[in-house]
Amino acid sequence: MKGAKILIIEDDRQDACLLEGMLLDHGYEVGGIANSLQEALRLFHAIQPDLVIIDIFLQGRKDGITFATQISDDDDTRKPFIFLTSAADRNTFEAARLTAPFSYLLKPFNELELQYAIELAVEKFAGAPAGMFAMEEKSTVMLQDIFFVKRGNMLAKISLDDILYIEVEGKYSKIVCSREKYLVQQPLKLILGRLPAIRFVRVHRNYIVNIREVAKVNLTDNEIVLEDGRSVLFSRRYFDDFMRAFDVLR
Repeated sequence: MKGAKILIIEDDRQDACLLEGMLLDHGYEVGGIANSLQEALRLFHAIQPDLVIIDIFLQGRKDGITFATQISDDDDTRKPFIFLTSAADRNTFEAARLTAPFSYLLKPFNELELQYAIELAVEKFAGAPAGMFAMEEKSTVMLQDIFFVKRGNMLAKISLDDILYIEVEGKYSKIVCSREKYLVQQPLKLILGRLPAIRFVRVHRNYIVNIREVAKVNLTDNEIVLEDGRSVLFSRRYFDDFMRAFDVLR
């Protein structure tokens, strides 16, 4: 989850700065800080964060709950969110509970409590039935244009733009990115079904490629050369479907 983009909704400047510092120290990206409901909604749609931390009370009103309700009503905008509040009364908790928050933090909190809350929120969201695709054994989760790959007790974020190709490796599939590789216990066919067909095409029984990464096609050696110089094989069985993704000038 490190590197994930987080939106902070907090009207107390000191608390917002403290929270921002903790997040940056742990390798997260702070996409923005909002101090009102209107600003929160504007930033949420503008930056499309991976997770939102929401103070329940904004300018003395429970606008944090209003915000959470609005982003949760539509599967296309659902994101994991954590409530943050200094109000420890039962009424506030019950009001927040109706929105099904993914975690709940009482002020003051420490960095470890924040880290645990984020991890729990992401894992809970990964297991939710709506707004995402939960794949077999929950080892991989796809959320819009992002993959979350489970590694032990952590979820690693992968953008679809970073994926070069995916390869079968025994009972596993290897997701090859520009800087790292991820091994998941998923069949290639199942992963392909979760990827946007306009960008990812099967070219071989063992390979799926990101067509945006294709630099050259060697018709003699049945080889696809990618932008970074790496190459994968294609088979004639899948070649026609692969070439439909391109305009070919003769």
